Amino acid sequence: MYENICYKKPFLKEVIFRIDFPSPIEGLGSNLPRTISKLALKKFPISEPQKVQAQSFKISATNVESQKKETTQWVFHGKNRNKHLTIIENAIIFSYKKYKSYENFIEETKDIVDEFFKKYQKLSVSRVGLRYVNIIELNENDPLSWEEYINEGMSGVIDFYGNKNNITRSFHILEYNFDGQSVKYQFGIANPDYPAVVKRKHFVLDLDSYFNGAIEQNEIYECTERAHDKIQDLFEKSITDKTRSLMVPEDE
Repeated sequence: MYENICYKKPFLKEVIFRIDFPSPIEGLGSNLPRTISKLALKKFPISEPQKVQAQSFKISATNVESQKKETTQWVFHGKNRNKHLTIIENAIIFSYKKYKSYENFIEETKDIVDEFFKKYQKLSVSRVGLRYVNIIELNENDPLSWEEYINEGMSGVIDFYGNKNNITRSFHILEYNFDGQSVKYQFGIANPDYPAVVKRKHFVLDLDSYFNGAIEQNEIYECTERAHDKIQDLFEKSITDKTRSLMVPEDE
């Protein structure tokens, strides 16, 4: 129902696409293959590798040993630092603050992901996740009144105790399992001024969909497609037509 909806002024703050591997890729903590680096720099031209301390534990029947090692996170940024790519030993993470469309986003990530599988031919995936963080920010006097903008079933708890003026936060978590597709939905009034009482009109809609298990390369973007569809469906069911008009649908 909502697959073709796009907005000119969305309340979207960040999109995160993450691929996890079941174990660290040998050597990746000290050296990033040139072919991967070259592709990354085409779309993320600012390179800022970061040294980090990693800790591991070896457990035996009689002892627990702790080992520390220095490893590198390969961090790349877009020209205006509105998008980021982070490569660590066991994951690839794309993060975008400026987002045009799902199709454009996937096109920007696919070459880099495919190159990983060319370079590491025995590579397998243990988790694929897609997350959309929306924050509706409005300049209105009543920061706790959301009936005109949000599905009424999502904010009813605000009236539970009676005196709303003492509320410092009203935040909720719903988790779903749709035939192996997990969705964690965090929503509500997070309050950027917490623990002070709520003064600013902000409402968070944070949708995170992910798949766990043995995932093949050709299944990665099938997972993201399903994740995107479910996230969009839940998001559209969470808002009202007044909110849609504020975001300005693309066909208007």
